[in-house]
Amino acid sequence: MYERIGANIDVHVHPFVMEGWNTLEDTISAMRNNRLQIVALESYNHSLFPYVLKELERLYPLHRLVRDSYGVVLPDGEVILNAREYNTREDFHILSVGCAFDDVGEETPIEEIIERGIEKGALVILDHPFVDNFTTKTAGHISDEQEGWLTELCRKYSGEVALEWNGYSIPWLRLGLRLPLALLGHRTRYHDVNRHAKELSGRLAREGYNVPLLADTDLHARNKGLLREIGAARFITDVQGESPAEIVSSIKRNIFEGNYLNIERYPSSAHVLFGYCIPVLFSRYFPKPRA
Repeated sequence: MYERIGANIDVHVHPFVMEGWNTLEDTISAMRNNRLQIVALESYNHSLFPYVLKELERLYPLHRLVRDSYGVVLPDGEVILNAREYNTREDFHILSVGCAFDDVGEETPIEEIIERGIEKGALVILDHPFVDNFTTKTAGHISDEQEGWLTELCRKYSGEVALEWNGYSIPWLRLGLRLPLALLGHRTRYHDVNRHAKELSGRLAREGYNVPLLADTDLHARNKGLLREIGAARFITDVQGESPAEIVSSIKRNIFEGNYLNIERYPSSAHVLFGYCIPVLFSRYFPKPRA
């Protein structure tokens, strides 16, 4: 049985392996260097898992891998989980950890993805929920109307979805964006989106709902050097199971029972600027700006 007391877990990692800018070996090495036992590898609106499986089968004898549709346990005990990040019709982003649906597009309603993820037994996370993904390309913040809609969505799926504390949402960087956004006609009411996610999770808990907050990095490792900050933000919990499916179930159970610890830590500002902000703001010059 796979058993890890105090496993370090980062469930939001964009490793840029399919582009050839990093290798899966680079990613596994970075995990080990940063003492991460479990990661979920995502691409934006695309599944990485078929590629990950193919590479792992090249790197290791098949009989030494424990595989199912939820992920892979490596011979030395590291776990790589199947996952995907989706944009949705409502312009909110969502993660499914333990599965990746390839038959959905950017016009798919968020509730459809949530319900399919729940049915599959995946860990479903509303990632950077207070970030405006559409109008300001994540630089701004959602409207009052969207915040009300988000709150009702959390109430509806209490005990089944989590909110994200996002390592790339550095408050002082977002504060610095308020003036240029205002000059472009965008009003922003706040800048610390992680604090607002934490406040929402706490407020819902006081109302009797269960929508935990999970810390992850949202790493965008466009080169090998940027992989070094994998797991800057993470959560820690005990994990048990024979298979990746059982490992995901164990992680979920602990999260919704409150048996985990968040490590809320930001990568360096230079990392975030070069790994994400500049490519997204100047997307015509950068292939795959969002991973």
